[in-house]
Amino acid sequence: MNIILTNRGVYPKNFSFENKINSSQPVYEVIRIIEGIPLFLEEHFGRLNHSLKIQDWKPAMEFEEFKDQIHQLIKLNQQEYGNVKFEFSSSGDETYWVFSFIPHSYPTPEDYRNGVRTDLVFDERKNPNAKVVQNKIREKSNQMIKEHNLFEILLVNRNGLITEGSRSNVFFVKDGIFYTAPSSMVLVGITRQKVMECLKILKFSVIEEAVSASQLAQFDAAFLTGTSPKVLPIRSIVNQEFNVQLMSVEKLIERYNNMIADYIGTH
Repeated sequence: MNIILTNRGVYPKNFSFENKINSSQPVYEVIRIIEGIPLFLEEHFGRLNHSLKIQDWKPAMEFEEFKDQIHQLIKLNQQEYGNVKFEFSSSGDETYWVFSFIPHSYPTPEDYRNGVRTDLVFDERKNPNAKVVQNKIREKSNQMIKEHNLFEILLVNRNGLITEGSRSNVFFVKDGIFYTAPSSMVLVGITRQKVMECLKILKFSVIEEAVSASQLAQFDAAFLTGTSPKVLPIRSIVNQEFNVQLMSVEKLIERYNNMIADYIGTH
């Protein structure tokens, strides 16, 4: 069963309503569902409204309706695990929104143990602070991932700085200090926000500074953060290898997983 919810009604997944969403450049959110609970829903809703504000669009709905629609989607699809995507677009006086379960690819236990392979592409998001569909970057990244058997592609801007992944944020570790690009340069992921909270709890130092692609050899470790990967060690970027068992990163992974468990347990 695969049912979508829209502001025009309830339909099967392949209903042509989606063409209206895809014909524009919609704002979207992807929310992970664990045990029937939408993870960090309040933060996702806050970022959604921030993206809508950047686009100069009115809020799509109130939080309680947003929450209720997701729970209705879970119930209709009888699916308690997976990723839910919310898309919203506006054209003139018309607005369109849709909730749907989407295909997901979670890392394997082996990926967490051994780390994943990544590569670089020279590209950058337009208006990175808004979570807006940007098909050009996604299509280029997907092609590279498929052709070279990678997990993710990292974006390098015009100044040679690594900003973020095509669908994730990225952190680097050097001498016990964590580095990540400043929020002004990236789409600030909800997982990134929570990881920053975990690092503060663990009393690790964080510097919001983008890493140069030419200086990767100076760093001990690197990892991705995102809805699907959570906190995922990087084994290599191009040909540069990293430590995938750094104690500080392992502590972070444990703290983040406990944060998820606490959230699920209280919702």
